[in-house]
Amino acid sequence: MGKIIKDLIEDTFVKKNTNIYELSILMGVDSFDFMVLDSRQYVQALRSYAVGPQLMTQPAILNSLVQADSLLTLPYRTVRAGWANGTATLVPQRLYNEQKKNAYLEQVTTIAPDDVVLADSLSDLGLKNIYTIPREMESLARQTFPGCRVFHITSALLQGIRKLAASREGPQVYAHLKDSMVYLFAFEDKNLLFSNAFPYQSAKDFIYFLLLPYHQFDFKPGKDPAYLSGALVEDSEIYREAFRYIKNIHFVEPPAFFHLGPRLSGEPRHFFFDLLGLSLCG
Repeated sequence: MGKIIKDLIEDTFVKKNTNIYELSILMGVDSFDFMVLDSRQYVQALRSYAVGPQLMTQPAILNSLVQADSLLTLPYRTVRAGWANGTATLVPQRLYNEQKKNAYLEQVTTIAPDDVVLADSLSDLGLKNIYTIPREMESLARQTFPGCRVFHITSALLQGIRKLAASREGPQVYAHLKDSMVYLFAFEDKNLLFSNAFPYQSAKDFIYFLLLPYHQFDFKPGKDPAYLSGALVEDSEIYREAFRYIKNIHFVEPPAFFHLGPRLSGEPRHFFFDLLGLSLCG
């Protein structure tokens, strides 16, 4: 069903107050993570499961996992369910036509017969993010969490990154690792230039993709910064390889208005940047 690999609950978490809390869930090929925030943007709980690829092929596993988790059966004011895959494309909002959303996506990928096509609004960036999610998974998420809103991981990451990019000048590259995928974004000042996702299997794969926006936009690897987030530590081959090529490299710091308690403060903050970004989706 799934193995808990991280379980952090602050002493300030109050079960009877969950009706004023927000729940953010991120489902991926090999993972199921969720975070609980209170009304003041204090993170009260974080729990991560390793589930394996069966979550995508057997959606009933999601239902079993939820029913067995005491935190997920509580009532929440707001529930956001995020989906993590690489099948997404961005379209300028002014050009977007709801009736043609499948056609936009078909230009970059093949839509499986059992997939549903959804679109998230990224109003601050003037974009629509169009993506697929398995139909059964979307239906089960909405049935399990009535009234929940569904978003794509790209939308969640961009919601977090745009707040960081807005306060920085010049070229910036962001890379987020999740379930053997790297989600890449490039900004010039606060302007988004590049967004894509790639599967990777090795550090060399990762470096190849990380350098793509540098080459495409003539960024300077010796000068222009890269910001990393997701399942990555400094003592890793990926980080060491990245530092060989890009000297100005950092882990992402979440926006300052999020507050972390003693338990979560002991964790690398870039690990759960995607969940924090999901909580910003509207």
